[in-house]
Amino acid sequence: MDRNNYNTKQRDEIVEFFSKRRGKCFSAKDIIKSGEITSGEATVYRTLSKLTESGVLKRFTDGNSSCYQLSDSEECASHFHLRCEKCGKLIHLDCDFISEIQEHIKAKHNFYVDIGKTVFYGLCSVCAKGEENV
Repeated sequence: MDRNNYNTKQRDEIVEFFSKRRGKCFSAKDIIKSGEITSGEATVYRTLSKLTESGVLKRFTDGNSSCYQLSDSEECASHFHLRCEKCGKLIHLDCDFISEIQEHIKAKHNFYVDIGKTVFYGLCSVCAKGEENV
């Protein structure tokens, strides 16, 4: 078996997984549990790392774990994100108010927030509505 074709197949599987779910963010464990990837666990982690290094995927870290999203453009570096903890949806937050918060943190606390890496966690409106019905 040609090692380069094998690596391409692994990358293609993972990129296709994300392409089918644009705008959503998944951990390596989520991808493995989906059953759609034929690669082993170590290969999935290694491939995610390579895809992140090459800019195909964007990685978000909450301190304990990482999640990944297809990187459609450089625009992700210019705004904050909201991530639904239930469905994994990642929402791009372009909002003047949040920019005011960023400026406040800079002016009053002498701290520069890396907005492209900042993610607020909670529930999207669809999942929050489902929680209310329980």
